[in-house]
Amino acid sequence: MRRLATVLAWAGLWLATAGPAVAVSPAAKEKVLTAASKNLIEIGLSYRGDQVTFFGVNPVPGADLVVRLTAAKEEDIKLSVKGRVGPFWMTVKQYEVSGVPFMYKIHAAKPLEEIIPPETARELELGYEAIRQKMKLHLLRGEAAADDADKVFQGLLKIKEEANLYNIVTDPRRLEVKEGQLFKHYFRFPPAATEGTYQVESFAFVNGELVGYGRDLIEIRKVGLEHWLTYTSQNHPVFFGIFSVLVAMGAGLGVGFIFKKGGHH
Repeated sequence: MRRLATVLAWAGLWLATAGPAVAVSPAAKEKVLTAASKNLIEIGLSYRGDQVTFFGVNPVPGADLVVRLTAAKEEDIKLSVKGRVGPFWMTVKQYEVSGVPFMYKIHAAKPLEEIIPPETARELELGYEAIRQKMKLHLLRGEAAADDADKVFQGLLKIKEEANLYNIVTDPRRLEVKEGQLFKHYFRFPPAATEGTYQVESFAFVNGELVGYGRDLIEIRKVGLEHWLTYTSQNHPVFFGIFSVLVAMGAGLGVGFIFKKGGHH
C-alpha cells in the first residue's frame, strides 16, 4: 500500500506541473512510474498460483501502453513431431528447443500491430513472432523438414498457453487506463510458475515510437517443506536419497498395515 501511495503522490505532482498538452520528449522515455501489490510470491505445499496487481502512471497522456511479463530464465525443452507411419500415428522425430522464455505474457488495450510497426516489435521482442525468431532447434532424432520449425513453435505455444505460461491479451478491460494517465492491470502466476525472478516491463508508445519505460521485479521463492526438499535434493543428494527410501518404506508398511488390519473384519 505504501508503494501505491508513493505512485499516486508522484502522479499528483506530475499532473499538477504538467500542462494540458505534453510534448513527446526523451525525458518521458526514462521512467513509467509503477508499483506492484506484492513483489514476493511464496511457494508452499498449498500453493495453487497467485495474482499480482500493478498500478502505474502513463508518462504521456493518451500514449498506448504495452505491458510484458517474462521470466529471467530461458528454457530448454524437448518436443516431438508426430506423423503417420503406415496405419499408425506416432512420433517420427524429436527436437530440443532452446532460447525461448519460460514465461511470456503481454497485456495491451488493442492489438500490437495497431500500436507499433513490425520492426519495432521485433527490436523490443514484443509478440510471439519475436519468440519465434529467437527459438533455436536441435534435431535429436528423425529427419528434418522445411516446415518443422513452424510445427514445433505451434506445439510449444499450445503447451505453454494451456499451462497459462504464455498469453497475449489485447483487451481494454484487462489493462484499465483512467483518462489516459493512471493505469491498472494484473498478471496471474499459475501453479506451473517456478521459483525465480520475473520482470514486468511497461512500454508507452506514441505513433509507434517508444516514449516511456518502467520495470518491476517479482520474486517467486519456495518456503517451508518445499524449500527444504529442493535445497536438500540439490545440496545433499545422498541424504535426500536415503530419506526418500525411508519415506517410501514407511508408506509401504503403513499401507500393508491398513490392509492387514482390514482383513480381520
